[in-house]
Amino acid sequence: MNIATVLFTYNRSDHTRKVLEALSQNTVLPDKFYIFQDGLKSEEHRAEWEKVNLLIREVNFCPIELNVSKYNKGLANSIVSGVNYVFEKYDAVIVLEDDCVPAADFINFMQQCLKKYREDKRVYSVTGYGWPIELSGNQYDVYGCGRISTWGWGTWKDRWEQREVDSGILERIKNDQSKSRYLAMWGNDCEQMFLDRIIGCNNSWAIYWGLYVIENKGICINPYKSLIQNIGMDGSGTHSGITDRYWVELEEELQSEFALPDHIDILHTVEVAFADFLGSHTAANTDELSKQHILIYGMGNFFYQYEKEINDSYYIEAFVDRYKNGWYAGKKVIRMNQISEYNYGKIMIMVQDIQQCICIVKELIERGIDAEKIVLGQNCYGELSKSIDQIIVVSDGNLMLKFGEISIKVRSSDEFKSACTIFLNQIYNYSVNNLMRDIIFDIGMNIGDSTVFFANQDHVDKVYAYEPYKEPFSVAEENLGKYICTGKVEIANYGISNKNTIRTIEGGEQIVGKRVTEIFEPIIASFPNHNMILKLNCEGDEEGILQDLLHSKLLEKMKLIMMEWHHKGNDTILDYLREAGFSWWCIDKSKNISIVHAYKN
Repeated sequence: MNIATVLFTYNRSDHTRKVLEALSQNTVLPDKFYIFQDGLKSEEHRAEWEKVNLLIREVNFCPIELNVSKYNKGLANSIVSGVNYVFEKYDAVIVLEDDCVPAADFINFMQQCLKKYREDKRVYSVTGYGWPIELSGNQYDVYGCGRISTWGWGTWKDRWEQREVDSGILERIKNDQSKSRYLAMWGNDCEQMFLDRIIGCNNSWAIYWGLYVIENKGICINPYKSLIQNIGMDGSGTHSGITDRYWVELEEELQSEFALPDHIDILHTVEVAFADFLGSHTAANTDELSKQHILIYGMGNFFYQYEKEINDSYYIEAFVDRYKNGWYAGKKVIRMNQISEYNYGKIMIMVQDIQQCICIVKELIERGIDAEKIVLGQNCYGELSKSIDQIIVVSDGNLMLKFGEISIKVRSSDEFKSACTIFLNQIYNYSVNNLMRDIIFDIGMNIGDSTVFFANQDHVDKVYAYEPYKEPFSVAEENLGKYICTGKVEIANYGISNKNTIRTIEGGEQIVGKRVTEIFEPIIASFPNHNMILKLNCEGDEEGILQDLLHSKLLEKMKLIMMEWHHKGNDTILDYLREAGFSWWCIDKSKNISIVHAYKN
């Protein structure tokens, strides 16, 4: 079998010199060495281009044929046309680019592999590059995988001639169960590379070659110890950035004969090792008895970020997604109406937007799925899982948040955010420097999360909480049930203002407002030896409430006031606070809304 060696260069003289020097020191030299230099693209490249041209004209360590293009073809066209040209005369090729430094027995290794597996049509490619993955070698020097490498690689004419630029190849692969698994296993990054190639964001020739091998479930031969070191990930190349992710040490020990198996397959240990690098843990996962079967709802970045952790604990039966179709990693992508066709222990919602999660939960429950089978991925993974002890789906489609022993039911992303702000950011945490205990007035308690926070403070004897809206009040009753039973909390379903009012909101709901002095005066009188703490979050009624408290002299009896501060020039509120002897500060002045803590001087 006649085998040619090919080098593609352009304008990186230092890189090219290192490749040529290493190649000249190989224990087996190329039978015929073809060098292709792409044509000059711009004048700013001329100095380096001419240095490379001089280098390649001085090569004399083996028979060469030099091809210098009269115009710039670009990397993709240069490689494809060059390989096609060489295959007019040769049965197999060994291909190097100007940043792929070979070990001393690289050519020997490549020639042995190309001769050994010439008749094994399952094998499509050989490479001298050893992927930086954790693998234990066995009695052989090579292993099989499904991922081509274009760094020091080789193939045969009959395999190469079957490849083509096929814009429909990705869709065919993704619509086939076994091929979709192969794609995810060996080219989880290939889909984006392919799409970028289609829209012109890259000029990769290799993506079509790689997908062709994947579609045919081909095998690629790799050495356990790398015989190629890529030195081009230094920002010098057109298509490479700066990274050390692919860096490997070059094997220095020489071998005259490589141990190559007569029959090569892809080992599961290789699949698992590659999943950590460029593959898919879903594709590599096996159906073990100890793993619960689940469905995954959502196939966005949140899922891919935690794909390994999920597959370590579970076995994925299928994916549920509103927009995607076909297969991923051998798993069917289904719609909600197909869920009943699968056996599963739970549905895990891998969506980051909490409002979307709540909508998905409600739709699942409406379709008859038990709430106990639905779990939010954020309960197990991501930043929220580190701070919230549990996020539980309840039977009405809402969420229950657990912060230690505290449980808060929420119905929307706003309520979720509010609960996190109160219990994680501790925005209502305070300290009064005296020995008296505290009474809290919580005006605008919403779902009762702030009231729960106050009720759990050791220095608080009682919380009086007021919420005018019926829906959040009903949720507050649920959240506050045990505190109401013990008498530590009293709640009322009406608003607090500076006058007795009844107003109608959108939807026809009537809101009853009761005068603040009427409500507060008897309570304050009942606790003469306590600190009075006022928390205000009542949609713009703060000014009227403070005014009424000031005129009735009740404001002076407050020790601390906490309220949302809307930075809109509310100087009148500040005047009321000053007159009653308060000082204040904002927790976060960088935002449009923050919390004022006003203390008595």
